Amino acid sequence: MRTGNPELAREINYTLILDLLRAKSPISRVEISKALNLSKVTVSTIVNALVKDGLIVEIGEGIGAEKGGRKPILLALNHSCKYVIGVDIGTTNSAIAVGNLGGEIINKTQRPTSRDRSFNRVFDQVSCLVNEIIDVTGIERGKVLGLGVSVPGLVETQSGIIRLSPDLNWKNVAINRLLSEQTNLDVVSENCTRAMLLGEKLYGKAKDEKNVFYVNLGYGVGSAIMINNEIYSNHSEFGHTFVSEKPMQCHCGNFGCLEAVASGNAIERMANNSCNNSKKWIDAKMAAEAAENGNAKFIKIFDEVGMYLGRAISMAANLFNPDKIILGGGVTLCGKLLLEPLKKEYENHIMSGIKSHPMIEISSLGLDAGAFGAIALALNKFIFKPEKIHSF
Repeated sequence: MRTGNPELAREINYTLILDLLRAKSPISRVEISKALNLSKVTVSTIVNALVKDGLIVEIGEGIGAEKGGRKPILLALNHSCKYVIGVDIGTTNSAIAVGNLGGEIINKTQRPTSRDRSFNRVFDQVSCLVNEIIDVTGIERGKVLGLGVSVPGLVETQSGIIRLSPDLNWKNVAINRLLSEQTNLDVVSENCTRAMLLGEKLYGKAKDEKNVFYVNLGYGVGSAIMINNEIYSNHSEFGHTFVSEKPMQCHCGNFGCLEAVASGNAIERMANNSCNNSKKWIDAKMAAEAAENGNAKFIKIFDEVGMYLGRAISMAANLFNPDKIILGGGVTLCGKLLLEPLKKEYENHIMSGIKSHPMIEISSLGLDAGAFGAIALALNKFIFKPEKIHSF
């Protein structure tokens, strides 16, 4: 913390107290003072302001420090005081959710993403979804702190600009400004996989972990890294790791990328090139169903995809040695079809000294991971974490 800037110090202390209340409610003023190493006067001043603003409430008395001593007043977040909205813009579907200050999801829904994927058309759709979910949920618009947006591509979180999204074919799109103008809400945006890891930290299997490697298996292959509870802010392009000599061109223009041979798009391409005897397009879900029903050609596709993923993940584990490796995204719904060949190849290439350390698990958030991540992103930005403390 910088000294000599009382306003900055107050802002940081303000959000630290709110974040502590999120994690450990109910809690007393004295306990807050001890936990954050702040003076009782500072804590009392900030808590009184938060109570006045309605962000926290006094919920009763705790146990006295000693017999006959004054009982402390316990504090908790006022969950229904404010809300945030999270939107996950996907290439196939877009999901939206409303969360309260406690991170509880109040309502959520999903729609197919506009076939016209121009950013103007997609932003029109997002604006309509925001208005719709506010109306359906019945919350006051004035209680909505802001909108968090999860989107594929190279996103500059600070500037709110999508520099490049190959999946959506967007370049240099000022997403924060444009969506703010359409929704009349403050907007924060983030790369979809980093947002999903934020959601995993708040809601899922990363909650108790400090070092995590997250792999997003969807239309493409994304990744995000958490080190000592902080999301690594630079782009982690795991999907563009070179893993195959196959002459398969990736959207990035290179050949042999992991994304070109082990993504949802790759599964569909292989299924339709080698297994399709009809004019009907085979999607990844249909390919998985055929494999589960014993079709050898489709089983071979998932064996190959799992092999490439296991090989690439072993490289990341050998380099980073995380506490946990979490797999998210729609392709993980294939379950053991993917996980068994993945783990087999992983075991073949992981260094023996760290083989038993990282646990590979499938996210429990399913198709909601992006929207939950966008909620976590919005909570961090607009209430719990100023930019000076961008971590859990």
